[in-house]
Amino acid sequence: MALGRSSRLPSLTGLRFVAAAAVVAQHASLIWTHGHGESATLLRLGFAAVTFFFLLSGFLLAWAWRPGQPVPVFWRRRVARILPTHLVTLLLGVLLLAAAGRAVPLWAWLPNALLVQTWSPGFDLLDPGVNGVSWSLCCDLLFYLLFPVIARRAAAIRSAHLWAWAAAAVAAAVLIPVLLTAARPGSDGPSFGLGVTLRQIWLCYTFPPARLPEFLFGVVLARLVREGRLDGVRTWHGAAAFALLYPLDQLSPLLFGVAAITVLPLGALIVGAANADRLGRPSRLAHPVAERLGALSLTLYLSHYLVIEYGDALLDPYGTADGLRPLLYTAALVAGSLAAAWLLHALVEEPMVRALNEPRRRTAPVTLPDRPKETS
Repeated sequence: MALGRSSRLPSLTGLRFVAAAAVVAQHASLIWTHGHGESATLLRLGFAAVTFFFLLSGFLLAWAWRPGQPVPVFWRRRVARILPTHLVTLLLGVLLLAAAGRAVPLWAWLPNALLVQTWSPGFDLLDPGVNGVSWSLCCDLLFYLLFPVIARRAAAIRSAHLWAWAAAAVAAAVLIPVLLTAARPGSDGPSFGLGVTLRQIWLCYTFPPARLPEFLFGVVLARLVREGRLDGVRTWHGAAAFALLYPLDQLSPLLFGVAAITVLPLGALIVGAANADRLGRPSRLAHPVAERLGALSLTLYLSHYLVIEYGDALLDPYGTADGLRPLLYTAALVAGSLAAAWLLHALVEEPMVRALNEPRRRTAPVTLPDRPKETS
C-alpha cells in the first residue's frame, strides 16, 4: 500500500473547523430572524457540514485502524472523546432551562443523555431536546459500534472492487431520499416545512442507519487514498465541485439536500486535503492556527447552540434589534461560542481523554516487585 510521505493529516483537522463554522453560521441566523427559525439558505450549508463530518469520521477511523487493535480499546477511546463533553453540555443545557424557569422532565433529557433519542420515530428535529445538536452523536455511536466489523470487511475488499463499493455507498445515499419522496411516510402527520414531513426528515436526516452510506463512503475513500488510487485529486477540486453544485442543492427538494447532492464533492474535498498532507503539497489548512481551531470542532459544535440560543434571548429578549445591533450580537455570540469551546476543550475534553485512555496499571504484589505492568 502506498502511504505516501506522511500518515498525519493536519489539513483534515483544519477542515473540521470550516465545517463546524458552517454549522455555527446556520444557527447564528436565529439572531437575524429574532428566534423564529434559521435561514433556509444556510440550512443546506448546515446539512452539508453534517455530511462532511460523517464522511470524515469514516475516513479517519479507517485511516488510523490497524489490524489487531483490541475492539474494547477502540470503543473506550471513541467514547472518551465524545461522551464527557456531551454530558457536560447537556448538564449546562438543563441548568439554563431551569434558570429560564422552564420545566426539565425526565423524557426531555434522559434519551438525550443516553444518545438514543433519534432512534425513536417520535424524534422532532424542530424540538430536539435539551442540546439539540447532540442528535448527530447518536449516529456517531452507531458508527463506532459497527466500525470494527466494517474495518475488517473493508480491508478484505479486493483492490479492483473498491470503486464498485464506493459507487454503491454513493448510490445508497441518493436512493434514500428517492424512496422517501416516493413513499411519503407520515404524509398525514406533522410537517417539518419546506415540503417534507417530520417523519421524512427523521428517516432521511437523523435516523442513524440512514447516515451509514456516508460513513461507509468515507471508509472506502480512505483505502483508495492509502493505495494511491486518488493521488490526482486536490483540495480545490472538491471545493470547486461543491461551489458548482451548491446552487443545485439550494433548488433541489429538501431531502436531496441532506447528502445526495453534496456527498461526492465533499468526499473529493476530504481526499484532496488528505493528499496534500501525505504527498507534501502546500496546504493552508495545515497551518498550526487552522489545526488548533480544528481541534476545537467538537466542543464548538456541542456548545455553540446553547450560547447562541440563550445569549440571543438575553441580549434581545423582545426580538426588536435592528440596524447594527444584530451584527454586533452575532459577533459577540460567535466569540462567546469560541471561548466556550476553548474552555470545554481545555477543561473537559482533553483531560478526560487523557484520564480515560491512560494504561490501566495493576499494582505489583509485594513478593513479586519485578512483575511487568499490565496495560490495556
